[in-house]
Amino acid sequence: KVHDHALLFHVFVQDNDGEKILHHEPFVLRSTYALDEHVLEFYVPVTDPLPPQYFLCITSDRWLHATNVLPISFKHLILPRKFAPHTQLLDLQPLPLSALGNSTLE
Repeated sequence: KVHDHALLFHVFVQDNDGEKILHHEPFVLRSTYALDEHVLEFYVPVTDPLPPQYFLCITSDRWLHATNVLPISFKHLILPRKFAPHTQLLDLQPLPLSALGNSTLE
């Protein structure tokens, strides 16, 4: 009754110093799903050298001082290699156009 049927939150990802916003997206929390678990997926750039952590900041659009800041540690982060090796090119013969089975493409 007090909060209506939905609340708008802003989700920010900030760098280690809190100077840059790396990602922002609005999130609407509906009262019917308020007790359910919610999953947000997004991508943020990772600089070289790897920073120690980023901060996830969730702020209510309607209520003052309704902010939660969570550190995301990169201490045990495993990144893929920077340049994956090329795969070997197979020695294959190209198929004729008749293999498509469509006379308009031939």
